[in-house]
Amino acid sequence: MDLSLSAVATMARKEFYTYLKTKRLIIMGGLYMAGFLGATIIMCYYKTPDVFREVIANAHSLSNIFYILLPIALSYDLIVREKSRKSFLLLLSKPITRTEVVVGKFVGIFSVICAVTVPIATIGHLIAAVTLGNPGVADLGRAYAFLGIILLGAACYVSLSLLFSTTSSTSGTALISSLIVGWFGLNMLYPVVNLAYALAGHSNGTPIAAKAVYLLSPSNNVNAAMEILSKEIMGFSTLGPVSPAQSIVALVIFLGATLTSVLWLFRKKDL
Repeated sequence: MDLSLSAVATMARKEFYTYLKTKRLIIMGGLYMAGFLGATIIMCYYKTPDVFREVIANAHSLSNIFYILLPIALSYDLIVREKSRKSFLLLLSKPITRTEVVVGKFVGIFSVICAVTVPIATIGHLIAAVTLGNPGVADLGRAYAFLGIILLGAACYVSLSLLFSTTSSTSGTALISSLIVGWFGLNMLYPVVNLAYALAGHSNGTPIAAKAVYLLSPSNNVNAAMEILSKEIMGFSTLGPVSPAQSIVALVIFLGATLTSVLWLFRKKDL
């Protein structure tokens, strides 16, 4: 596989600065900031000291939708837009390969998500620390470990949206596929399998098939990993059918499989 880091960096830089100026990032980033910081302040008001991890976990839980919609909103038209404008012909006339284009676009959008998420989460951590008392190193470590898992989940949705953007003929189709199939569809597999298992008259625990389809959804895996911060969110247990370690492995496999599929399909695609 031909892959020049300088070419990838150039492509990523182009995408990064392009999307920093878009209205969709300003709107989604502003809503996320208001949601996460607002939730943090409210949780700090109602919580007693020494519950730093629970406050941050609840703030992330209330802001969970943005970790899905932000990567999809930024990446659903990355490929199909270039195809419709025929700009790939000009782009690929330069010394850059198709693999470098895809990897550069992925890195650029992921960098934008990190540039929005990490500073806002850090401000939330500071608010909680000042309000509730300084958290220990272990608590801060867990908070940033979970933030890393959130970003891994976001990367999965970027690669999934890239996959739909590569296979779709219009931006609208790519967006609908990313939302309905990639997000809602994968999330619905687990309750459907569980329901079928219950209707069959079984009740002795979660079936292996249900656990397998649960692991197919990046948002499910991020929710399962929230146990790293707290075992209870908004009064409900976060204990799911899989462990945090299993969910992290599933996220890595999902990211690798979808990104590899995008690279293969894009190299075969007639532009």
